[in-house]
Amino acid sequence: MIELNGIYKTYTAGKLEVPVLKNICFQVDQGEYVAIMGPSGSGKSTLMNIIGCLDQPSNGEYRLNGQNISQTEEKHLASIRNKMIGFIFQQFQLLPRMSALRNVELPLIYAGLSSDERKKRAQAALKRVGLASRAHHRPTELSGGQQQRVAIARALVTEPFVLLADEPTGALDSHSSATVMDLFDELFREGRTIVMITHDAEVAKRAQRQIVIRDGEIVSAIQKHNRTKGEDR
Repeated sequence: MIELNGIYKTYTAGKLEVPVLKNICFQVDQGEYVAIMGPSGSGKSTLMNIIGCLDQPSNGEYRLNGQNISQTEEKHLASIRNKMIGFIFQQFQLLPRMSALRNVELPLIYAGLSSDERKKRAQAALKRVGLASRAHHRPTELSGGQQQRVAIARALVTEPFVLLADEPTGALDSHSSATVMDLFDELFREGRTIVMITHDAEVAKRAQRQIVIRDGEIVSAIQKHNRTKGEDR
């Protein structure tokens, strides 16, 4: 599903070239739960942007569900992001004046679905994350953990190929973090493909596989043989 082969990313600052990613190679199969972890400045955010089609590599090949993203024109990337990737951010990125239901509907508006179909699918997504009763509450009326679950519902509503989570517990207290991570566990058991970016080793341990990046390079990859799809923690 996700294939990165020889990915390099270099930024230019004046006459200075700054290498950020160096020869990144790995694959994520359908139904896998992978954590990409590393300290600040390791390059994991840049890698997330490439996986999420928010940026393109300087060199190398990135394929998403068989499509060569590294050769895709910018005007087509927005459509790929909307249809194929469900984004979950640290700060939730919810629109404060809209209800939870309307926030979840937003990707479906961009996808061109009818009002009735948008509402039906958004309600189902909120029910899936346990927030059907909060559908008409605004983000300011919800706890941090509830806001993140709304964000997860928004990511699920388009039925994307992959859920891409960027530090999803970074703004939450320990109780809310545990609730959100339990939800990710459930989604994994349902067969969802999840790629999570984190600096938190305890969060990364929840994943099926851990890829550690440092100074722009993969330094280790840990497979948890005792955790497969369908098993409890």
